[in-house]
Amino acid sequence: AERLALFRGKHDRKTVRTVKYDFVVVGGGIAGICASVSAARLGTKVALINDRPIWGGCNSSETRVHLGGHIEMKPYPNLGNMIKEFGPLRMGNAQPAEFYEDEKKRAFLEAEKENLDLYPSYRVYKVDCRKGIIRAVYARHIESGEVVKFVSPLYSDCTGDGTVGYLAGADFAMGREGRSEYNEPSAPENGDKLTMGASVQWYSEEGKEPCPFPLFEYGVDFNDQSCQRVKMGEWTWETGMNRDQCKEFERIRDYGLMVVYSNWSYLKNRLSDNKEYQSRKLGWVAYIAGKRESRRLLGDHVLTENDLQNETVYPDASFTTTWSIDLHYPDPQNSRHFPGNEFKSICTHGKANPYAVPYRCLYSRNISNLFMAGRNISVTHIGLGTVRVMRTTGMMGEVVGMAASLCARHNTLPRNIYATHLEELKSLMEKGAGKPGLPNNQLYNLGGNWPTYKKSGE
Repeated sequence: AERLALFRGKHDRKTVRTVKYDFVVVGGGIAGICASVSAARLGTKVALINDRPIWGGCNSSETRVHLGGHIEMKPYPNLGNMIKEFGPLRMGNAQPAEFYEDEKKRAFLEAEKENLDLYPSYRVYKVDCRKGIIRAVYARHIESGEVVKFVSPLYSDCTGDGTVGYLAGADFAMGREGRSEYNEPSAPENGDKLTMGASVQWYSEEGKEPCPFPLFEYGVDFNDQSCQRVKMGEWTWETGMNRDQCKEFERIRDYGLMVVYSNWSYLKNRLSDNKEYQSRKLGWVAYIAGKRESRRLLGDHVLTENDLQNETVYPDASFTTTWSIDLHYPDPQNSRHFPGNEFKSICTHGKANPYAVPYRCLYSRNISNLFMAGRNISVTHIGLGTVRVMRTTGMMGEVVGMAASLCARHNTLPRNIYATHLEELKSLMEKGAGKPGLPNNQLYNLGGNWPTYKKSGE
């Protein structure tokens, strides 16, 4: 009875704690980290909310995806310098926890204590939005249940899922657009709900003697033809492409776990020739899946395949994306054995030279005080293929933080930065928010069409 009374008390309106800031950033992945620090360094009072206790999102030790894409790119080569301050020095997916340097990210954030308050382990679950303006967001601590009301004139959705925008009623897209919607040459003739999936990564380790593993035969039936004869699984272990990556994400993650354990059990207990697996044991299996795509919030500009292929130059060009148009699909061989329940993916890499993305992709078209940075910005499914890697999303966040500082200075809204303060934003982007003079220690997993770009002389 005492526990129940305590639980109810923490959810009583009278116990809700209210805090006020110039700018509230929701989502503590790379985009949110850069948005909050960028704004804080420019004198803005910022709150950063994250629904996990560890910062870094997919680049944290919980999910273990390495950073990708270039920094130091024209037209604003100082954008992305701040990533040198906290970006891990080693590359690789599904590597030991120390590769992802969680403490470096935490120290990077805590150094801005004058203007930045951190709220780890708080999940936004409700938004007060009236007449297209967010008045407050409510976040609940994932362990204690404490509720905090965040009041601010400006917000940024860096959740990946577009959670704040969705709860506020922002326009969004999900799945693949049909070809006629934006006249994208590579789009399917008819739109559908297919998204890129989420990866439950894992690896095994070699032991000195045979290591047993429990017989795990639940829900997924393997045989010598359908099993995956591998010792680790990284990005290609991808689930949920045919499901709703927001509403069904627990199921998607659980299915990812189930196939890892089922497949490993088969290799250890049923495979006819399993000598190479007898002394191996599972070293790590992710309990949080690395998600690639869900909702995309729509802004005043929607980045499309045509922008990338035609290299359209816009007056509000900002951060530069350098990745190829990297899109994932169910692996046809996996589909033969597990139709509709695939857990392996393939990818295609559409050519795209480095491209400066319009600032207008970084704020909502119908929620007037909402920015966004990360994989939920204003792009089509195809456009997402190039902007979604994390050094690129970090530069998005850096630009959003700069724009938010201008909004605070001029008491204005994101759209007006484009309309009346664009030259000021350009000046900030030229300078960058990172510490000057640091060597580029982020020269791994660059991807994209960099050799072609370098040969062009630009």
